[in-house]
Amino acid sequence: MTLQGQEIIKATSKTLPNQPGVYQMEDNKGNILYIGKAKNLSNRVKNYLSLNNLTRRIQRMVSLTNSMSFFVTNTELEAIILECNLIKKHKPRFNVLLRDDKSFPYIFISSEHDFPRIEKHRGAKNKPGRYYGPFASPDAVNRTINTIQRIFLIRSCTDKEVSAGNKLCFNYYLKRCSGPCGQKISKVAYAKLIEAADDFLSSGNSKNVHKNFSNQMYKASKEKNFELAASLRDRMKALEHIAQNNSIKIKDIKDADVFAISTKDGKSCIYGSFFRNNTSYGGKAFYPDHDKLSDENEIMLGFLNIFYAEKEIPKIIITNININKVDRLGYLGKNFENIKILKPLKGPKKNLLKFAEKNSRINLELKLNKLKSFDNFTYEIKKLFKIDIDINKIEAYDNSHTFGKYPVGVMVAYNNNGFMKSNYRKFNIKFNIEENKNKVDDYYMMKEILIRRFKNAQFKKDFDLPDLLLIDGGKGQYNSAQDVMHDLKINIPIIAMAKGVERESGKEILIHDKFTYRLSENNTLLHFLQNIRDEVHRFAITTHRNKRSKMSIKSVYDDLKGIGPERKKILKKHFGSIESLKLASLEELKKVKSIPENILEEIYEYFHSL
Repeated sequence: MTLQGQEIIKATSKTLPNQPGVYQMEDNKGNILYIGKAKNLSNRVKNYLSLNNLTRRIQRMVSLTNSMSFFVTNTELEAIILECNLIKKHKPRFNVLLRDDKSFPYIFISSEHDFPRIEKHRGAKNKPGRYYGPFASPDAVNRTINTIQRIFLIRSCTDKEVSAGNKLCFNYYLKRCSGPCGQKISKVAYAKLIEAADDFLSSGNSKNVHKNFSNQMYKASKEKNFELAASLRDRMKALEHIAQNNSIKIKDIKDADVFAISTKDGKSCIYGSFFRNNTSYGGKAFYPDHDKLSDENEIMLGFLNIFYAEKEIPKIIITNININKVDRLGYLGKNFENIKILKPLKGPKKNLLKFAEKNSRINLELKLNKLKSFDNFTYEIKKLFKIDIDINKIEAYDNSHTFGKYPVGVMVAYNNNGFMKSNYRKFNIKFNIEENKNKVDDYYMMKEILIRRFKNAQFKKDFDLPDLLLIDGGKGQYNSAQDVMHDLKINIPIIAMAKGVERESGKEILIHDKFTYRLSENNTLLHFLQNIRDEVHRFAITTHRNKRSKMSIKSVYDDLKGIGPERKKILKKHFGSIESLKLASLEELKKVKSIPENILEEIYEYFHSL
């Protein structure tokens, strides 16, 4: 009989030595689930036998474990190095260290078009053009692109919109684009804008640009071209705004990353600041997974090794720990051989490090407070509803429709970091509306959502089960959810949250295990659950409205005579929206050359006879 889960772990732990090393957990197909290091292999692996002390995610990992292998090392440092190298090589799905941070966003300006576009880019740099970054977050990229558009009037619209060449975009009227889509600027003049933007993004030097704008503004004023002068003045103000807000500069350092670590209560935060071309590209907080007893050097070394596994390494790395030559070559590897890794004691570099250290401490405190708050609420939930498992992830479900039309279902997820936007899900309800005209079955909708969400839970490789389901609804929705989970043999606690008799906030009824609960309006646990309920309700309403709008547009196009899929694409490309098509004059319609004139006349009559 083949051992599985805890049984294989228990059997393996008896054979493990009390020495440092690395262990691997594999599933029944030989796929590596998890790679971990240990000061004492035997003691570490035995920790997996106490299921009550494990999160649901780790419990699932244990249940999938079909075999184990281990490597004994002479020292703990050797175990750290081996663990890191194996994680980089195999990327096990239950090792979560930095898995969401493989790709930082860049600004990209293409070189394939006569009027290059500025846009945000992630992933491989396989398109010809210039890349600027990396930026610490998408928000930092978006803010920079917005400012660059205001200063240099670079387009952000698609190549198709420019190719049409007969319609000015909205950004032109907002003075954020030079109007190549409406042939308002020549290729030569636009190329000069691109050259200036490239110089600014590459060097971070705004003095030359400011001087050029100032000269142009003076000339425009002299020639009494006051509109152009005003436009140049506004662009100079945007430039000055960048200079004022970009107060963190590194003198004599072109490219550098700054990392500072703070630890407390077995948790750590590493704050990274990223500088390119003497300019700050923002910062980001990281929370690496590690043993509670790991020291700061060990955590930082592991972080750097994983962080730069798939990223370009700058010429200089500044940290608040000392990294000696042995660690650099033995742990970080040859890629770091020619990289300067500094712990400055004074000067501008020290000031940059102080900034990172401050942010590291602040973010760690915020993280610990959030964890504490989440733990407090989940403890109250467990106590009130007599739930005996740890709650680390909550999923909430709701549906929305208009008298049975355009039905959708949604799911939102919540953990100790707040709402997990990347985990949100949408479901187009598939039941036949025509057959259910007189019966809008919300209970069936809830069943369909949960069946589609969980039916393949035991088969999907990366399925991460929640620890609690929150259902927006009453007893009917609760019973529907219970029936589904019972049929699927999935044991997850369920709480339904129904509006009270008056349907007022604060008078909700909570349903769990055939019992109903009412909490006072000022109860903080009620507010916590309301917050999650309100988010799933908002997401459901938004998803439904978007579907309704999309379907209504589709139906309008379907009602137009002589308009098939290809002509529909042509009209969408030319006019953009159904509203623009409705407002178009007959002369504007006739500019669509690829559609016969008689059909265009019928389209005009259709909208203007309504």
